[in-house]
Amino acid sequence: VEFIESNRVHLIQRMGMITVKQIADDLLACNVMSCEEVNTIACEKVEQEASRMMIYMILNKGSEACNILVKSLEKHNPFLFHDLQGYTTGQVEEEKLNDLIQDLKYVYLSSAFQKYHLLGSDIDIIFDLGTAYTDVLLWKKDTHNSRKGQLTLNVLLEELKNPCIIEGEAGKGKTTLLKRIAVLWASDNCSTLKKFQFIFFISLTTTRGGIYETVCDQLLFEQYPICKQDFMEMLLAQRQRVLFLLDGYDEFKPQSCPEIEAMIKENHKFKDMVIIVTRTESIRKIRQFGSLIAEIGDLLEGSCKKLIKNVLTNKLAHGLLNQLKEATSMKNLMKTPLFVIIACAIQMGESNFHPSTQTLLFSTLYDLMVEKNRYKTKEITENHIMLSINHCGDLALDGIFDQRFDFQSEDLADVKEVILLASGLLYKYTAQRLKLTYRFFHKSFQEYTAGRKLCKLLTSCQEAEVKKGYSDLQKINTISDITNTYFNLLLYTCGSSIDATRIILDFLKRIDQHRDISQLFSLKNLALESKYTKKSENITEKEDLNKIGEDIFADCVINFFYESSSKSALSRDFEEFFNDKSIYINTQNIPIYFSVFFRYLPNCVSVLGLIKLDFFGNYSPSKEIDDENVENLQISSLKTYIPEKAVFLFFNWNQSFRSLEITLQDFNKLKKRDIKYMGKICCSAASLKLHISNSTGITGTLNEVLETCKNLKDLTVESTPLTVEDEQQITTMTKLKTLHIRDLQSENLEGGLIDGIKKLVNAEGLVLDNINMDESEGIRNLRKLCLLYMNHLTAIGDGIAYIVRSVSDELSELEEIQLVNCCISSDAVEILGKN
Repeated sequence: VEFIESNRVHLIQRMGMITVKQIADDLLACNVMSCEEVNTIACEKVEQEASRMMIYMILNKGSEACNILVKSLEKHNPFLFHDLQGYTTGQVEEEKLNDLIQDLKYVYLSSAFQKYHLLGSDIDIIFDLGTAYTDVLLWKKDTHNSRKGQLTLNVLLEELKNPCIIEGEAGKGKTTLLKRIAVLWASDNCSTLKKFQFIFFISLTTTRGGIYETVCDQLLFEQYPICKQDFMEMLLAQRQRVLFLLDGYDEFKPQSCPEIEAMIKENHKFKDMVIIVTRTESIRKIRQFGSLIAEIGDLLEGSCKKLIKNVLTNKLAHGLLNQLKEATSMKNLMKTPLFVIIACAIQMGESNFHPSTQTLLFSTLYDLMVEKNRYKTKEITENHIMLSINHCGDLALDGIFDQRFDFQSEDLADVKEVILLASGLLYKYTAQRLKLTYRFFHKSFQEYTAGRKLCKLLTSCQEAEVKKGYSDLQKINTISDITNTYFNLLLYTCGSSIDATRIILDFLKRIDQHRDISQLFSLKNLALESKYTKKSENITEKEDLNKIGEDIFADCVINFFYESSSKSALSRDFEEFFNDKSIYINTQNIPIYFSVFFRYLPNCVSVLGLIKLDFFGNYSPSKEIDDENVENLQISSLKTYIPEKAVFLFFNWNQSFRSLEITLQDFNKLKKRDIKYMGKICCSAASLKLHISNSTGITGTLNEVLETCKNLKDLTVESTPLTVEDEQQITTMTKLKTLHIRDLQSENLEGGLIDGIKKLVNAEGLVLDNINMDESEGIRNLRKLCLLYMNHLTAIGDGIAYIVRSVSDELSELEEIQLVNCCISSDAVEILGKN
């Protein structure tokens, strides 16, 4: 009672919701609290109120109840418990701390830590951090998940904020990056890491008990000379001089180690530095807790070559590098380290192999593993072998739907374990486990095996298998399921056969036709949420969500098409799906599948309802064109601010897009070739929307761009000064339906926009916001105008009465007029009142 009374304020402020719920569960188990009381606390949204409620409840229940609460607090939040207790007895001896430092460094510098089989022990490819590691490219990201600049590992460590979250697709090298940090610290080769007294590399896949138990299990040994209490005290004392490297949050089970979960989500209470890595689809679970978020980018071509040369013998490396040079389809796959390693593995057994998709890579690896290891099970009948391999597919598929990546002995009860282990399809883990655990060598390989099995079921000649396949498909019933949870499963299913692709496409069409976006779609669950953060001011939240969902759904289907084994054979099948769909292309990061989509499905591109392109002026000028593309474009390698990859999509395009929406934002500079690029893109649309924001680089050149925009229907110019030539060109765009001018940042130019606005006879919407103008006779000529919005018009004076009288007398189609901060005179109010 005394502990709770004396620390009541700190307990209320610092316990946090996770600790409160854990303690409440213990109190319920000890019959100290009722289910109703626990539910009341759990439903409280403010964590301090939940803490206060529980503390007062327990104080009223007597000293025994208080003792149980204190013991539970010590178990679930030892950091807070020892901090409040003022724990000073048993200080850790300096000699023991030095021993701990040396033990950790010994682990990180050992061959066992630095050398490991990326593809399992049966594939004799050893990855050596000391020789094969290549520098990674990192992208710093903001709270909207937009890229905000590149980072090297050294810069990341210098700018490290707590906690730091690093995301990346499967196989991008997340684990290798964390191991690299540990090795740099142990070898004293990084000055930035010298500020850390201790660095703990922890695999979240195999956590058990608390932090102390996990560290001893993975890095040290049981009954380590430093006891748990002293270890936890040391963490409290060292605080930001301790760095935890937490690997694989996507496979972490918080209940296996609540202390680590609290360290991530309530880090402000513990102060130890934390870097967490996770797959992209799982970052939504912890994004809100990250002070610094980074994404692992693509493997650079030079790094790819270095990796291949370090992994393979000279002869095999030379052969694979020659294949890469000849096969342009391989270039995208080789941006992922895991796929480079798989290609190396295949090269060791199939020197003439030419992969082009992820599915083909995994398929060849799968077949190679099964055939290569067949000799190990030669005494087993072929029938038993096939039954076991089929069961492995069932395990993978059921595991994906149950989100299970660990399997036990009972899961293999009906098959011969030796077959799956000998083939390398499964691996057995026994260390520090009460029960044996079986696992695929990589989560992506389980997803491929599951997709391979689903393909086999859907295209089977046996009715029972087809029924099972369609039954599994019915478990995927939301847009979020397709774009997030089961995206890779469907990707590998489509990549396994043309017939399976057609079945998946028909399934997606049914989902698309019957979905209710408000029920089926959750923006928080999107793996691709980074692309869609900009919202229009004039649409409701539900409409905006619907548009975002359509963009992402279409993006996924393009991925499935790219992965399919025969693109030309499926062209007509996809056309129906893409009719009236919209796609979004972030020109800062254009995936290769968009290029394939434009090349192989021109009929689908033509029937799209809308293509949205965002260009950002903070894009660095680049020389990203290769020789082949230079020849195709007939241009030089001059640097440009409009990314060439975006231009490639449109340069040889001879058809017309139905509708194109282009945003130019934050351009401080444009080159002549940029103007040419923009003109080429803009002239390819039957209906064009152009949005220009905060772009002084457009000033004086907008007129050149607009000359090519014969079908401009909607123009928005915000916070961008214009020359008189620019304004005059706008007034010649007689097909304009809507014109938005905000914060023009230039004087009312004689012969400019205001004087020539009368030419826009087809305009239906006009927005003039914070511009310098007096009365305008031209507005009365806009006979089709339905909406007029005028805000903060400087120097308007008595001209507002003239404008109001003009629109009231002449514009019969006008449905809505908004006048804000326009110094409306009494005459103007009277005119409006009579209308």
